[in-house]
Amino acid sequence: MIGYKKSEAELKAECSVQEIAEAQNYLCGYRLCVEMLHLRRYERKRAASFDGPEDCQELLGGSEALWKLRMRQIHTLISNMKNGREKLILYYRYVRGESIESASNLIGISRRTAYRMHQRGLMIVALMRRAQKASEAKLENLFSPTHE
Repeated sequence: MIGYKKSEAELKAECSVQEIAEAQNYLCGYRLCVEMLHLRRYERKRAASFDGPEDCQELLGGSEALWKLRMRQIHTLISNMKNGREKLILYYRYVRGESIESASNLIGISRRTAYRMHQRGLMIVALMRRAQKASEAKLENLFSPTHE
């Protein structure tokens, strides 16, 4: 498993701040997809003109199939994590929509530990996404027309 045996300092050294922010933004997409699936068609058209961050424009302009696919990808990513507090915090925070404080109560850990586990979980997700992108790039190169 990626990054589980590393200390927090080693994980911080291996992940950039941008990768951690991208991982958090990617996970936040789950709740956005859930909300978009619950909106009526008229409300979706209005939401598609949202002046928010650049990376959510793809989701807002997407279809139900895209939202369900993204939700499935995020759920699978969290499910593929090693069982532990990091996985539970990320699941409760991003899939179930709980606050970190509420998730800490559900798991039975302190708030401070929950915030540390949340940060550690984001770093692990960033490393998992990096590995995922690298494997996708290898596949793309393997099947590209220029490859002999």
